[in-house]
Amino acid sequence: MLTRFASRPLERMLAGHGLSMTEFQLMVTLRGGPASALELARRLRLDPAPVGRSLARMRDRGVARRASSRRLARWALTEEGERHLEVLEPGWREVDASLRWILGPEIVNPMIRLVDRLPNPIPREGRGWSDD
Repeated sequence: MLTRFASRPLERMLAGHGLSMTEFQLMVTLRGGPASALELARRLRLDPAPVGRSLARMRDRGVARRASSRRLARWALTEEGERHLEVLEPGWREVDASLRWILGPEIVNPMIRLVDRLPNPIPREGRGWSDD
């Protein structure tokens, strides 16, 4: 429930720009430099399949590009992607400040420390449909 409360304002802001939360996270991460889809998935603690689909959508919109056609090629932000992040930054900062004010430092600070200590990637809880 807390996750939904915390993510809803950002999701609404991003939807106004035609972005998903995953696409936004990928853009922010790629701002730090090129990375493969697998590196991005691990860094963001996400499943690689949705990351690959999000990168493909971002490529189609011109905000990310692939260095080559190889399967494990590295991805990078385009100039358009950089500009898009500049436009999003004030909205993201406003949402972040609002949530920090609402939740207060007694919740926010321990939560950030906890997430920063999580293993990367997060181990799966069950085997599910995968055979790994």
